[in-house]
Amino acid sequence: MKRALTVFTTGLLVASAIISTNAYASIAGFSQKAVEVNGQLLSDPYAFVASDGSEMTTYMPIWYVGQALQAAGFTQSWNGATHTWTLTTGTQGDFSSLPIGNGSASIVVNGQVVKKLNTYVRTDPAAGKNAAKTVYMPIYYVQQLLTAAGIPSSWNGQTWAITSSSAASKPIIFGFVTNYSGSTSSLTDLEAHSEVSEFATFTHSITASGGLSGTLFTAAGTYAQSHDLSAYVTITDTDASTGDFDGKMAATVLNHATTRSTLIQHMVTLVKGTSFAGINIDFEMLSASERANFTQFLTALQQQLHQAGKKLSVDIPAITSDNTAYDEHAIGQASDEVMLMAYDYSYPGGPAGAIAPVWWVNDVLAYTTKEISANKLLLGLPVYGYDWANGKTQALSLPQVDQLMAEYSVAPKWDAKDEAPYFNYTKNGVSHTVYYENAQSITDELATVQSYHLRGVAVWRMGLEDTSIWPAIQRFANGSSSS
Repeated sequence: MKRALTVFTTGLLVASAIISTNAYASIAGFSQKAVEVNGQLLSDPYAFVASDGSEMTTYMPIWYVGQALQAAGFTQSWNGATHTWTLTTGTQGDFSSLPIGNGSASIVVNGQVVKKLNTYVRTDPAAGKNAAKTVYMPIYYVQQLLTAAGIPSSWNGQTWAITSSSAASKPIIFGFVTNYSGSTSSLTDLEAHSEVSEFATFTHSITASGGLSGTLFTAAGTYAQSHDLSAYVTITDTDASTGDFDGKMAATVLNHATTRSTLIQHMVTLVKGTSFAGINIDFEMLSASERANFTQFLTALQQQLHQAGKKLSVDIPAITSDNTAYDEHAIGQASDEVMLMAYDYSYPGGPAGAIAPVWWVNDVLAYTTKEISANKLLLGLPVYGYDWANGKTQALSLPQVDQLMAEYSVAPKWDAKDEAPYFNYTKNGVSHTVYYENAQSITDELATVQSYHLRGVAVWRMGLEDTSIWPAIQRFANGSSSS
């Protein structure tokens, strides 16, 4: 997974207007289009038809055009001061055969100027009337680039479809990395697994005043930059004093436009100008009454992150109805990736049972994939266990599970209904039941991911797993069968 090199600086975008604002009167109205890569919906941006100086053609925001090219194997950067779009691809296409044309903006491919064209600068309707303006690129000329690169594509006036062997050829393996009490063990575990193509540092939480509490994990950002990985900063709604998710505290922020705006600005500032690819939002315990406010918050946050050349990923709980704070369809529209936390079906304080029973994961995916494009979805994989005893529950890493089985000389059993391993043991006269994940249960979950054609998986968390699960993940990462 190549790290996105796109940088869109708001101040420079305005300077890059090639067609004057007086020409806007000749622009047809906006309408939403579809961008598909290998048959999967990538985005549905607003576009308009306007003159390129001689012909009428369709223009789309450079952000979405760039995302499509990245999915097809290009890396990119935009310089608003020089009006230059720089693209790099490993293909052996003959870009020199393209007619350069005329215009004040340049497209450079593999170090060579291949196209001169005109662009527009307008406000994206999806961003709201007060948002900063963004650059719009003509699809016709981008089609020429794809053809020269040997990448099949088509445009029928409504859907821009790209077919590429490099596009989404391998699934994303996303890892959550912690920095608890300054420990780097989770990052060290990440560094030992090259299968992981994206990750997030679990470091920040919000405050009731719209501020942020936490410290950037700079070592993780440096690692991401040196290894061409996309690294996000996870921001939660946890209470700093208890460590618990606090939906009521989040509501005090989401319910007030000014505080919400302040929080968004803090988030954008946190990652702007850094090696981090964007923000990962993990707001939990929200009441259903926050549904509209949470959606508005995510929509505005994504728009401002995009303007800073950054992305937004969102973690959502496993649900099978819309009577929650999480409007999945809207969240899918307002995010670049969505992590589905389909685990803790059996939870601390509840009865002992499977953490992620496969039948339940399947039910959740059947619902969620109707609301969110599978091409944006990552299934959360739990790599831990729970020990239930005498009304209490203890979380265990998989090495701790292995140690317990060795200490008490017990063999794991298999819950055939839930497709999960478990075992029982007795300590000081108290009966314990442990459910956890192993190579077989992870393999079964990965098969479900493949059956729904999801974009990938997200591991919670790096450092909790043992060596047994990685062969299955490696097969999945290589695009082969997980069974």
